[in-house]
Amino acid sequence: MTAPGLRLNPRTMPVAKAHGHLKRWLWEFQQEYDLTDIELLQGLADAQQQVLKYMLRAERHPDDPDAKADEE
Repeated sequence: MTAPGLRLNPRTMPVAKAHGHLKRWLWEFQQEYDLTDIELLQGLADAQQQVLKYMLRAERHPDDPDAKADEE
């Protein structure tokens, strides 16, 4: 029998720790390159776009990784 109360998924704490490290790293990166908030966010959005492009290709063409998302 388990104790009553909130049971956390085993990934909850490691992910929270990683998020904290990422926030710290982003702040240090922003300071090192003297970026404004918008400049930093623009770079993050660009990086996300690259990842999303390939995720969409894989979703639309799971058997053909070289096909672009807009191709039939």
